[in-house]
Amino acid sequence: MPDFAQDAVDLLKAIVAIPSVSGQEDVVAAFLADKLESWFPSCVTRRGHNLIVDIKGRTEGKTLLLCSHIDTVEPAKAWTRNPFAATVEGDRIYGLGANDAGASVVSMIAAARAAYPLEKGRLILCLAAEEEAGSNGFVKIEDKLPRYDAAIFGEPTDMGFASAIRGSMRAVMRSHGHACHASRPWEGKNACDTFARDLQNLRCIDLKDDSPWKQATIEPTLIRGGQSTNQIPDLVETTLDIRTTPAKNNDWIVDIFQKSGLDIEVTINRRRPMFCPETSALIDALNAAPHKLGRYTFNGTCDMAFSQAPSVVMGPGKSERSHAADEFIVMSEITSAAAVYTDIVRVYLAS
Repeated sequence: MPDFAQDAVDLLKAIVAIPSVSGQEDVVAAFLADKLESWFPSCVTRRGHNLIVDIKGRTEGKTLLLCSHIDTVEPAKAWTRNPFAATVEGDRIYGLGANDAGASVVSMIAAARAAYPLEKGRLILCLAAEEEAGSNGFVKIEDKLPRYDAAIFGEPTDMGFASAIRGSMRAVMRSHGHACHASRPWEGKNACDTFARDLQNLRCIDLKDDSPWKQATIEPTLIRGGQSTNQIPDLVETTLDIRTTPAKNNDWIVDIFQKSGLDIEVTINRRRPMFCPETSALIDALNAAPHKLGRYTFNGTCDMAFSQAPSVVMGPGKSERSHAADEFIVMSEITSAAAVYTDIVRVYLAS
């Protein structure tokens, strides 16, 4: 990638310096739109803060989607550097979103530039908004994209590819009691005691399976209850973060909650677990690419949950840097990823 490697590094520095917290991507989207239109004339469409580059080859063939996101989370309080300064120290670029997922964004752009103009097939580059939070990103525009035969979603995986992702859900568990004065607890029923029993019953649900993660998970994250320090609470509400697998999927979770006798309301249920078939042409292309690619177990979730074709998650950087203070990317990770993406595009669309 000698022609576009330095451009990718410089582009990352530029977009890291533009705050783009999820839902506030207007400035970075406008900046990237100008760049993309100069590199891919008449190929760029903007839908809200989502950017789509549609590159059609001279001859028909398969269609590949490259997708990553341009938004970030809020910076953690423990940053010791300016999260928007794109600070360069040695071979590292420090900045919010540098690792998750700016490095994937610029590496995918570099690969698209290397493929342009395209000889065969079709390449769609989607730079999505609101992946970290919100509902105006890939999930909103997926059905408006040209139909694609396979997709690669850019998230930090150290360029190993993950052919499966977990789904995610959110729910609220309500543990009920009867309020009374704390000096006379026998006159009421403490919702904290109900919560303790409810939590024990929740932990008795068998979530184990034979997926790469070995189980689905249901984890209490936020607990709210009580009105005053001298009153027995009549309600404890617990937010549950739920990660599902193909065997213990979203529907299975809903069914088991209904049978549990617990008062649980599912509040978010959009991201479902996905597996890419080992027999797909995408897996064949990944295995045939010149760079040897390892397998990766992706513990999070991403826009792949909304894909309508065989898909994998693969991108530069390391997952443990994501959402952390002093997030960084190594420059060589960008240039290496750009080369790998370029080879995969070539191999897949030529097949």
